[in-house]
Amino acid sequence: MYIPKSLYEALPYLYIAIGVALFMLLDSPFIYVSAACLYGAGALVWVTRSSYRRKNSRHQVENRKNRLLFPERLYEYLPFIYMAVGVVILTHIPGLYGAIPGAVLCLAGALVWMIRAIYRNHPVAAS
Repeated sequence: MYIPKSLYEALPYLYIAIGVALFMLLDSPFIYVSAACLYGAGALVWVTRSSYRRKNSRHQVENRKNRLLFPERLYEYLPFIYMAVGVVILTHIPGLYGAIPGAVLCLAGALVWMIRAIYRNHPVAAS
């Protein structure tokens, strides 16, 4: 089966967007499970593709003591965790008590996600 490249590249973003939209717009435990599955599938596809296409080496992720600050799998999913927690806070805590921390977490997750996407696609300088 052939999928056009533009659709293929957009699939993880589409899964994530549909998952977030379902979670925010509909109120049912079954919808929440479906939304979480779509969101998780989008994150998994994005991380898998990003790891496969990575142009920087693994040692560039390490800190100065040559060990990861987080387990690698957790590190890869941090932006998605930030955004998911932010959406949950936005939708379930009313008023400014939910709006401010939820928006900050969503923005932080999106920022980390964009920085990783840009950094991993940037050509590595020869050393």
